Amino acid sequence: MSQPTREKILDAVFKLVYINGYNGTSMAMILKECGIPKGSLYHYFKSKKEMVLSVVSERINLKMDEFYQLDVEESKEGIDTLLAAILKVSKKEILVSYGCPLNRLNQEMSPVDKDFEVAINTIYNRLRDKIILLLKNSKLQSETEVESLSEFIIATVWGSISLSPAQSSTKRYMQTITHLTNYLKSLKI
Repeated sequence: MSQPTREKILDAVFKLVYINGYNGTSMAMILKECGIPKGSLYHYFKSKKEMVLSVVSERINLKMDEFYQLDVEESKEGIDTLLAAILKVSKKEILVSYGCPLNRLNQEMSPVDKDFEVAINTIYNRLRDKIILLLKNSKLQSETEVESLSEFIIATVWGSISLSPAQSSTKRYMQTITHLTNYLKSLKI
């Protein structure tokens, strides 16, 4: 069974914007990738902005869970789940090659468009809150301030995978992330 047109458009737009950025993705590229007439595209979405905002809420939001796997596990201490998730990023070649799709769009669009800033911050806050919950469900040194630590973790992971594709590699990610994981392990009691 073929994929419904709207879903096909969202998948194509996610892929194109992830690789080329918002401004580097043209309507012609979207139409070509989808293989549909322009009228069909505009039946579902009024503008490129509306399409990409839909991608943020319907694709990138879900991808954050898939990419980072930060759900609390009853059998694991929160920090161990977090450490495993940070290490699993190295196995996700698309993340290492192109960076975090949320962060890429955040860098490009949040400074220039309030709608993007709000949509992206909603997902960022959910991601941060998951990390805070994992840290709170851990035995950490008493002076550990989990709110700012969660933002440090996101910044380090995103920074490590936000190099240009020519500079990115699993080896380089792991070299950087080793410092973060060693630091997080040092906080355990």
